[in-house]
Amino acid sequence: MIYQLYFCIPSQYEEIDYWVPLMNYFLSQSDTIEIHCWNEEEVVVEETKSMLKGSFEIIMKNNITIFKGKKALDVVKHLLSNNVNIEGKIKWFSIFLSKNSNTIFHSEHWGMEFFAPNVNEKDIAFIKSVVPTETNFNQYK
Repeated sequence: MIYQLYFCIPSQYEEIDYWVPLMNYFLSQSDTIEIHCWNEEEVVVEETKSMLKGSFEIIMKNNITIFKGKKALDVVKHLLSNNVNIEGKIKWFSIFLSKNSNTIFHSEHWGMEFFAPNVNEKDIAFIKSVVPTETNFNQYK
């Protein structure tokens, strides 16, 4: 059976040890990455531009910069290994993963809220194995 799953990490949880396993799991299933950064986060926007080296489309929209492109090994490595800011929080406001233009996974609000629109029981078991036990889940058919 396929489910839609929304889950959020409790605000008092300060570790982000769940984020890399989640992203790695869903990056392996995706072919496209879309990264959203607030324009006021100038250091993150510039670092992301530099990391992508012109390989992604850049869209300036209202107060947000959107980077969208095909998954590449160097981008995946950067997302999985260089993902926290100086405060120890996830750098990017949102990351959307898709395959064949179908959404696979969203990491939003700096890695505190997530949405997976097409997951099965195996996917859900994996997610629950890596997130804090206090995580709030909403699962829909």
